[in-house]
Amino acid sequence: MRSDDNTLVFLSAREFDLLLAFAERPQRVLTRDMLLDVLHGEASASFDRSIDVQVSRLRGKLEEDPKSPELIRTVRNGGYILTAPVRRT
Repeated sequence: MRSDDNTLVFLSAREFDLLLAFAERPQRVLTRDMLLDVLHGEASASFDRSIDVQVSRLRGKLEEDPKSPELIRTVRNGGYILTAPVRRT
């Protein structure tokens, strides 16, 4: 993946899967449970806070200011949303 200034951004497999989940469902609120199912499968025993850690890591690589995210926003009592429009090519 490349950033706006054309530098390569390396994502782990989990970060890629998380970004793909957002890209396949742009501008929709995804709950932690939905994201856990995508990343770990329905039989997962993972905790919903593990999603928070993964989102934080992804923001650290993608957001201009990860402490004030614009691309992947938190929806209070809801989950997360990818705010950017997505085009299929």
